[in-house]
Amino acid sequence: MLRDNSQMQLSLSPYQGLYDIVVPQEHLLRKIKEHIDFSFVNPMLRKQYCENFGRPAKEPEMMFKLMFLKKMYDLSDEKLISGAQTDMAYKYFLDLDPEAEMIDPSLLTKFRKTRITEDILEDMLRETIRQGIEKGIIKSTAIIVDSTHTNSAARPKTVTQVLRELSKQFRRKIYREMIELSEKFPEKPSETAELAEEIEYTYHLLENVKEDILQSEKISLIELYERIKELLDTQRIREIRSKNDEDARFGHKTATSTFFGYKSHLAMSEERIITGIEVTHGGEADCKQLPALLEKSQNNGVEVKEIIGDMAYVSEDNLDTCEEDGVMLFAKTNSAVAAAAASSLDEGFSFNKDAGLLQCPAGELAMRVEKRAAENGNTYLRYVFSKVKCRKCPLWEQCRVGKSKAKERSYSITQPNEKNRLRLEFEAGEYFRERLKIRHRIEEKNGEMKVAHGLGKADSVGLDAMRLQTYFTAFVVNVKRIVKLSALNPA
Repeated sequence: MLRDNSQMQLSLSPYQGLYDIVVPQEHLLRKIKEHIDFSFVNPMLRKQYCENFGRPAKEPEMMFKLMFLKKMYDLSDEKLISGAQTDMAYKYFLDLDPEAEMIDPSLLTKFRKTRITEDILEDMLRETIRQGIEKGIIKSTAIIVDSTHTNSAARPKTVTQVLRELSKQFRRKIYREMIELSEKFPEKPSETAELAEEIEYTYHLLENVKEDILQSEKISLIELYERIKELLDTQRIREIRSKNDEDARFGHKTATSTFFGYKSHLAMSEERIITGIEVTHGGEADCKQLPALLEKSQNNGVEVKEIIGDMAYVSEDNLDTCEEDGVMLFAKTNSAVAAAAASSLDEGFSFNKDAGLLQCPAGELAMRVEKRAAENGNTYLRYVFSKVKCRKCPLWEQCRVGKSKAKERSYSITQPNEKNRLRLEFEAGEYFRERLKIRHRIEEKNGEMKVAHGLGKADSVGLDAMRLQTYFTAFVVNVKRIVKLSALNPA
């Protein structure tokens, strides 16, 4: 239950004067409290609370500010609450009395899981932009786009290892709760068994105990049974690389290095205020996120006339989107991207700008690229994929490359057409080169979010948790930027 304002009495603590003594005027939290209005939090979160029933909840604004401090100083829940108990700057920022007792850290977990939805994350980012516009800080009509990767909190494993761990977890749970069913377990495959054999074993295991488990009242056991059954039936098990973090995927940083986790796709104004966010698994192509970043920035109140990014964002679809919206796209095209943009790629194929190679729908990179001449005088790029990986790929039946009977699995792209040549001429202009010079600002922002605020590694597992982490980190850096610019340009 959310208390109304009449139930939240202002304290008359005799120790309030301590804040004037121990929290310096130049302290960042004092400046944030002075320049940023957090009163939007309670109305924004009111729909997440029961109006008339239940125990009185901790004030949403205080809980929200605790989440802010957590990302501001990159702290665990326990260290945050421990620090807030003794740090006067924290308590001043939280609007607490100096002698006030802090909450139990477990309440932060409940707040994250039950009060913060995707809509609320969008609303809180929009609020920083609104305050930035209101203060006259956001004036530009350009956004800079880029992505940054975050390593999963879980370690990646092979699909066979993941399935083996899930079946082991299932058997252990049966031993604890319905040990009599252990007599129905089929013989386990050897440690060297291939994926197909492990899948067959798991199907037999589930089938042997299905009737007894579904008729039991063991809710957690039923849920685990249904989870494993769904993974097998939908073939999702072939995509998962961790039983603890099913949403994380491998992505490519370069042609020879990968990461396991997620991508945060960001749009930022020239004033370094983040205006739009998309969070995906690590294997998602950057180019696909540009329309969403543009739309979110516009919905958040930013007028967009220019988009500045790297070569990943030049695609025929993105150029058409920008043209329809009257937006100029400042992103440099290399010959490979131009070639990809010149032809209609099969669904799921995309150009990976970090590796400089084509990426298939399963997320695998081409091993190499060959430039060849056709008999009609045209040139084309031939991307060669691993024949071994294609044979094992769960998507091979839908992929023309995988089903090929040729000695090598390859995908060929014709070199730029007239439309792309005009694009390259535009990129050779002086104004294009000048606008592209500010792209480094978003790379610096990515670095700030990862190094200073912990975005380099996921706090928890799952796409929802990663989305929450990214949005709160963006909220923190936006607030810091607004405070800095407000101090430089006082009204």
